[in-house]
Amino acid sequence: MSFKTTKWTILTLLLASFLLVSTAAFAGTPKETSEEAPEYVELVFSDWHLAEPHWEKALKEAFVIFEREHPNIKIKLDVVSYGEKETKYTTEIEAGVGPDVFHLHAYSIKSFIEKGYVYDMTPFVKAEGPGFTDAWYSQTIELMKKDGKYFAMPGDFMAMVLYYNKNLYREAGLDPARPPKTWDEFLEYAKKLTRDRDGDGKIDTWGFGTIGAIDPGFELRFTPILFSHGGSYLSKDNKCSALNTSEAMEAMKFFNDLVTVHKVVPPGVTAQNPGTVRQQMANEQIAMLLGSGWTPPIVDNNNPDLNALDVLEAAAVPVKAGTSPKFSTTAWLSAWMISPNTKHPEEAWELVKFITSKSMEEKWFKDARVLSSRKDVSGEYDELLSDKFAKIIAAELDHAKFVPQLKEWPQIIEAINTAAQESFTGAKSPKRALEDAHDRINGILSVYRTSSDKCPGF
Repeated sequence: MSFKTTKWTILTLLLASFLLVSTAAFAGTPKETSEEAPEYVELVFSDWHLAEPHWEKALKEAFVIFEREHPNIKIKLDVVSYGEKETKYTTEIEAGVGPDVFHLHAYSIKSFIEKGYVYDMTPFVKAEGPGFTDAWYSQTIELMKKDGKYFAMPGDFMAMVLYYNKNLYREAGLDPARPPKTWDEFLEYAKKLTRDRDGDGKIDTWGFGTIGAIDPGFELRFTPILFSHGGSYLSKDNKCSALNTSEAMEAMKFFNDLVTVHKVVPPGVTAQNPGTVRQQMANEQIAMLLGSGWTPPIVDNNNPDLNALDVLEAAAVPVKAGTSPKFSTTAWLSAWMISPNTKHPEEAWELVKFITSKSMEEKWFKDARVLSSRKDVSGEYDELLSDKFAKIIAAELDHAKFVPQLKEWPQIIEAINTAAQESFTGAKSPKRALEDAHDRINGILSVYRTSSDKCPGF
């Protein structure tokens, strides 16, 4: 073989080797890139609970599990205050943005559905198969629907009850094993609990704490008083205010007199919101309040030295003496919704389904002591039914009634909240404040009445 032939043979072999290696490298590039840089879906999750340390911890723990089970989904947390959530979500959704998944109190559901602020979950719910919704209490599922379609999934479901400090009861000569059953007894207890504990001649502990600020939490504290006096907010057809009834007037006067006449509520009630009232309980400035499953852990977190989980006790809401109303309290219900602006509805549904699953609802009870709208949790979970607070709350669900489910409800309750504030400050008498609220509510509800419909006055 000549030198010339050998040279060309070597060059040919080298070129072939180069092309083979280059082709192999090129062919492998897409696979390697795909493995190194997978596509993630980011879901923005918003909840007022993220502003509460024990809830924040519980949710973050849960999302570690969720992201492990759904490696293509990442959760971004969006903190909002309880009082600002509706305004924030409304503004953002109208602007075409907002969180993918968010949490609301049930009274906002109708408004958000009718305004188109929520994603229609019906295809997802139906895809889960027959019987999927049977795990929930039927009354909670019904509130998530409109025209047979599902727009939300139920979350927490709890009756409002009376909480009291058993140590303060004993100090005042009251038996912690005998909480008040009527409002007359409650007032008697509240007077005894309102006293000077440090001996400086000034009252430093009051019998009862409540909300007087214009705040969404007002509804949950006033409604049990109204219902347990036999009153209602609206007429049966929801076309007129029912605040002109003797029961409603008696309830409002009783509520007002606790502050202005009997002075068993700390001064400055018109500035108090749910958080500040719970702080008063944590500081032993008050002995009683109306709350639910969230109350003990929040009070305990506010002041661990109190040992709230041991010191606090729960009881049914008192009723008007001589009566046995079918409904003596109200129920708290929250809902999980998907934004209509979400770019990832399937992934958002997976998150909602995860949050409301049996295992997660049990976790929310363990971590935050809230009861679930799932029957297989609130009605069957042994740890819940053996808890001294939860068993009272669960038992009272039979005596709890939801407030009217109208999109105008936020306006209606604000009118009543304003009336309470006006009566607390003395700007108006309780009767005049309630009368003005009555007229305002009838104006709000006029869209549901025809010319032949008449609403009675005071």
